Amino acid sequence: MGISIGLRRWQLLSVTLALAGLIDSIYLWSFKWGGKLICGIGECDVVNSSPYASVLGIPVAAIGAAGYTTLLLLALWALTARDNAPAWLNDVRLMFAGIGLFFAAYLTGIEVFVLHAI
Repeated sequence: MGISIGLRRWQLLSVTLALAGLIDSIYLWSFKWGGKLICGIGECDVVNSSPYASVLGIPVAAIGAAGYTTLLLLALWALTARDNAPAWLNDVRLMFAGIGLFFAAYLTGIEVFVLHAI
């Protein structure tokens, strides 16, 4: 029995969102060394140049790029493996996504309540 069409759509959405997050993270990371960010909304420069923009000397955008790369690779694996995917793959994907969600919520809290900039 093949993968259901509904599940395949969710997996394609997962790939798409991980790719979008990766592109955004790389864009933000590239401006850690200079230049002016073009955001359209908010104050990206304030946030990207704040002391909260790095953790233990590692730019948060680089951490995001690593996380989204991991999510993208796991999502592609799940999408291409179809019925041959290991049973634990979805649990690992959920774990990485959950960690990313909590990290993003923490950073959003810093932006709103500490930096007063988004």
